[in-house]
Amino acid sequence: MRRFAEALRELPQVPFITEHLLHAGMYTRTVRLPAETAAAAVLIKLPTVLIFYGEAKVYSDDEVIHVSGYSVLPGSAGRKIAFFTISDVAMSMIFPTTAQTVDEAQKQFTDEYDLLVPLSRADEHVVLITGE
Repeated sequence: MRRFAEALRELPQVPFITEHLLHAGMYTRTVRLPAETAAAAVLIKLPTVLIFYGEAKVYSDDEVIHVSGYSVLPGSAGRKIAFFTISDVAMSMIFPTTAQTVDEAQKQFTDEYDLLVPLSRADEHVVLITGE
């Protein structure tokens, strides 16, 4: 998986917006990607819920899974996945948190936060922190 992720970084990158929501003790991270996009996720160290809409082939634990339509999926701690989108997709990862900032939440769910799109690139992020 690591070699695949490194190889992907050498290819032209697809621009996307990451939407962050901190509300009521929950962090939600949403990414929307176009069809025919290959990606490898960072290592997620917490259990999460993943809400998925679209169609993709997902590689996880030496298995390829076809995901299609609208799905609410459990995500185990310690997972790293790669995927290829067949259609446009939207994915929202959700987990409970005490984080007060997006930076804190990102460091809570992965030790590979340096591989995420930097928050300093504000045009690639939408952030909503409600304070509730």
